Amino acid sequence: MSRTERDKNAEGWVSCEALTAVFALLGKRWSGIVVGTLLSGPARFTEISRQVHGVSERMLSERLNELTAAGLIERTVLAGPPVGVEYRLTPRGEALRPALDELGLWATQHLIAT
Repeated sequence: MSRTERDKNAEGWVSCEALTAVFALLGKRWSGIVVGTLLSGPARFTEISRQVHGVSERMLSERLNELTAAGLIERTVLAGPPVGVEYRLTPRGEALRPALDELGLWATQHLIAT
């Protein structure tokens, strides 16, 4: 068995590969915050924009599209007038709640000065 094959069979290989995928998506600026914002429930574009301070409308739209394509959020067009768009977490997105709660706790203990 080659070194590469042994490395792929090692327990840490899957974790590293999985973390790479997670941070490739949620590590993009604003993505994790958008998901975190939707943990409190469905929201319209303008509501998300108000809660995610500093994000431009163009960047927010891009992140929402990426998260939708990844299956973490769903976009629903609301009948008007006025016509609106609402975003909500899918079950796949909701499954991030425990991980994001733990990351928030860790940040509070280790990154935020008390």
